[in-house]
Amino acid sequence: MLARLIATVLVALAGAQSQAANILITKFDFEDGQNAYTNMAATLAAGNSVDIVDARVSGALATALASKAYDQVFLFDLTSQNYLGGSDLSSLATFWSGHRGLVVDSRSYGYYFQGTNSSEMHLLQNVSDNFDLTGGGVWVGTDHDPDWTHNGNPFLAAIGVNPITGSYSDPVNYADPSSVLLSGVTPTDLWGGGASIGSVPLGVQPNGITMYLHYGHIRDDGSILPYISASFPLEGPPPAIPEPETYALMLAGLGVVGLMARRRKTS
Repeated sequence: MLARLIATVLVALAGAQSQAANILITKFDFEDGQNAYTNMAATLAAGNSVDIVDARVSGALATALASKAYDQVFLFDLTSQNYLGGSDLSSLATFWSGHRGLVVDSRSYGYYFQGTNSSEMHLLQNVSDNFDLTGGGVWVGTDHDPDWTHNGNPFLAAIGVNPITGSYSDPVNYADPSSVLLSGVTPTDLWGGGASIGSVPLGVQPNGITMYLHYGHIRDDGSILPYISASFPLEGPPPAIPEPETYALMLAGLGVVGLMARRRKTS
């Protein structure tokens, strides 16, 4: 009985701590009939508040970030145009410095064509869930460099992370099953709608963070073409440490449970 009561208190505290994330998606080009941005918003909407900003207008992203306390930004950069202005890049870099989670995905052209594919949907949901654990962050979705990274690479440069480079068509042969980003994902399903992909940053970056490989191609000589990397390792970020007031609430709850158990024992 005591164990059950303790579990009830802990579950209630965990539920009280969790909250919906405020997510911002940048819209550039390529909506057409594919509904890429609206599909992405629908994918991320479960339990979250999702907005789409038309980032083709210089300064619009900066204005959006100043208008609301966002937790996550999905920088969906599938355009051959340089749209983000200096204020946009500065605001997004400032946002990232306060959140620090980062996922770079160079095969996002596949999401444009496969926006309702269950593996694509699980991937984005996993990114968002792990941003929740890191305290927020930015997902940079692009294709190969230099044609489709005109907004993603300037952002990476602004935060001191190496750029996406090259154009490759080597098939995926590495997708670690322990990757938290690939939970519920069939890795080969992410290889749809065009196979030109860039090499994302990997390892220790100029700003000191480490980008870990989650998905890519390993050549015969052992060299790596990373297609998805993240600032948290395969097992994901550790759970957030409760705030002091949460600890106090937890201790108070356990105190009540203990008192109830003693009264039950002595009655």
